[in-house]
Amino acid sequence: MKAMKARPSLLKSILLCSGMGFALFPFLIQSLQADESGWDFTMVMPGWLAGIEGTVGVRGVDGYVDDDFDDIIDNLGFLASAGIEGRNGKLGFILEGIYTRTILGGPTPGPLLSTVGVEMEQVVAEGTLTYRILENERAWIEFLAGARYTYLGADLSLEADPAGIANVSQTLSEAIVARAAAAARAEINRRLASIIAGLPLPADDVKESDLNAIEDRVLTLNNGFRDSIRKGVDGGLASDETGLGDRIEQNGPLRRAIRAYVEAQVAARLEAARAAASGAVAAARAKARAAADRRLAKAEAALSKAIERRLNDAIPDSDLHASKAWVDPFVGFRGRVDLNDQLYLTGRGDIGGFGISSDCAWNVYGALGVAVSERTCVELGYRYYQVDYERGTLNYDVATKGPFIGVRIDF
Repeated sequence: MKAMKARPSLLKSILLCSGMGFALFPFLIQSLQADESGWDFTMVMPGWLAGIEGTVGVRGVDGYVDDDFDDIIDNLGFLASAGIEGRNGKLGFILEGIYTRTILGGPTPGPLLSTVGVEMEQVVAEGTLTYRILENERAWIEFLAGARYTYLGADLSLEADPAGIANVSQTLSEAIVARAAAAARAEINRRLASIIAGLPLPADDVKESDLNAIEDRVLTLNNGFRDSIRKGVDGGLASDETGLGDRIEQNGPLRRAIRAYVEAQVAARLEAARAAASGAVAAARAKARAAADRRLAKAEAALSKAIERRLNDAIPDSDLHASKAWVDPFVGFRGRVDLNDQLYLTGRGDIGGFGISSDCAWNVYGALGVAVSERTCVELGYRYYQVDYERGTLNYDVATKGPFIGVRIDF
């Protein structure tokens, strides 16, 4: 799988995230009243050994990914994050950024595809205001409110499965054949007596107008042909949002193949019914019946092949791409408890989105901290970050999760 190239929109997003941080920093300094203690700043450098699990969908085709950190690194993936914190009395701020690039693969969403590759780049930048609501000598708790900017670019590479396409084509063909046969049988039985009675001689051919009337009636009764195709194709991709089922159902050559089959079905049924209606001409009609049966078998095979060709042609042979940028508001809490002079526990939880951009986005982590010097601490913990976003051509429901080791340096 080829490596993803950085796009101008991604570079703009990175610059925008940086600009947001630089713009927010002086605003926070000016808007927060300094007390006698002044400002305290902390540089945060977490090493997040994160894996990714969830669904990335582009244009209705979903790819499921479930890869650990070592899988991401093996597939040329990359993840980096950094942050800065400031506090003045009870008030403070957090600026944090995360960049991920992943090249992954996962199970296919349906039998029409053999593989789905997912290439993804993501920039997340957040600005948070904090207010310390509880503090004593050994613990503190802060309320958090902020906004999280996300840029996501995703590519799906699809590979059609010939066996799966053949199976789906056969299933659709059989469904259409069954519907056409039942409708033709019912309509011919309903009209046969009047058709036979109108013939000058029992052995004469049926008028073209009579055959056309039956054929049109069968097609009218079987709008279910279209439903069979649409549902069968969409089922093969496990999605009714790609539009592929509609496009295939509306395909001219495929419709002509269906009509050719209906014509052959009507002719074969009519020949069988006429022979049964007159024992005197049964032998004379045997050759015509055999020809009609051969025509029917040929039309049935052509129908299956027409569906198979259309499926192969319709599955994209180039990557599907989508990119989006959005901002999620969020609220939450974080806190810390000192166990002794060297050890402490810390944790954070926030939730956002609220349907404004993401349907839901939430982030939790917990860690054990170790003071290695007066100004430096090392934290060992676990973080889980989940986003559920679906707009336009992009569906992103993914959890980024895993252990981390971070360094905090106070200034």
